[in-house]
Amino acid sequence: MRALWDYRCTLTDYSEPEADEEERLKAWLVQFTDELESASSLNLDDALKDFSGDTTLPKLRASIAADLIAEKPDVALDHVHTYCVKRFRNLLSARGQPTDATVPLNALFGAYGKILRDEGAVSAFAQPTLRVQHRLFDGLNQARNKRSFAHDNELLTVSEAQDLVSQAAQ
Repeated sequence: MRALWDYRCTLTDYSEPEADEEERLKAWLVQFTDELESASSLNLDDALKDFSGDTTLPKLRASIAADLIAEKPDVALDHVHTYCVKRFRNLLSARGQPTDATVPLNALFGAYGKILRDEGAVSAFAQPTLRVQHRLFDGLNQARNKRSFAHDNELLTVSEAQDLVSQAAQ
């Protein structure tokens, strides 16, 4: 929005005739933009890390961010799934665990969770959270296959997709 405002200011025919009205409009835009930024509960840079040298990753992250900013989580869902698959394959590979391209997301997470348990990186107290997260990634896998643009599907509602994407990104 700030970039659009700056562009608008370069156009002579698109400014308010009175300077105080132009200032009031600019102040409103700045306040509105600041409120939008502070209202976001999901920091995309923290949630969608650039975790490898994979050349497709920046494009994937940018596509997800653009769809989420445009309030289209139902459209972003397929790419969030792809991001998660890439992330868990990378985590497994870093631990010497080979992955097959046909292994679904929930199975990748299950294999990663097993490694964490075996390494003692997850206490017995925290292990139930791994089961909850496993169900989340199973749900994301199901939603991607049956309710996203991955196939000719009826899309999730925006609120359903927003909830699922937010949970997966955390």
